[in-house]
Amino acid sequence: MALLLGGCTSDAKPNTSTVTPSGSTPSTSAPPTSARPTPTPRPYPADVPLTGHNVKPGEKPPLYPAAARSRTQAGANAFAEFYMRTLDWAYATTNPSYMKHYTGPSCGLCTGLATGISKTAAEHLWYMGGRLTVHAATATPVGPVTAPADFCSTTMVDISATSVVDKTGKIYNGQGALVKQTFKLCAKATSTSWLATYLIGTTK
Repeated sequence: MALLLGGCTSDAKPNTSTVTPSGSTPSTSAPPTSARPTPTPRPYPADVPLTGHNVKPGEKPPLYPAAARSRTQAGANAFAEFYMRTLDWAYATTNPSYMKHYTGPSCGLCTGLATGISKTAAEHLWYMGGRLTVHAATATPVGPVTAPADFCSTTMVDISATSVVDKTGKIYNGQGALVKQTFKLCAKATSTSWLATYLIGTTK
């Protein structure tokens, strides 16, 4: 609009400050280049898969929750929920890398689950279903757990029906849906996060 208005002036004399003198060469200096945008840091460890055969459209790995940064019972509860979601992501991708970042050496069931998932992947099979719906975790006493633990939490999950299949869709094994499965998860705080040190299924 400013150019149109400038063309309507009654002054017929050119603005010599913007007209190139006769015989001179217009400036060929390149326009300034814009700075490249800084890449966004990856919010997951580098080995965490971002998709897989059992991942829902548009689904992303779970993010470590801000609430879990607190070294309190509430923080341990938030971590317990997150840890179960990393287990869910392991079944979504047939890859336990994410949960292994938060698994301590004393957690036998955690290690066993991760080993089983890795074995399934090594056999070129993967999971269909078996996805966890994680409910809010609550506090539970540490004792009589012998593993190192600052806090323990009770977590409840619903698990959809699961099949182990190959690339042709052939089913090798599976199980039906499970509802209100409860687990006791104990955790030890580190300088940067929590580690799951004990996991066991419980009954109510």
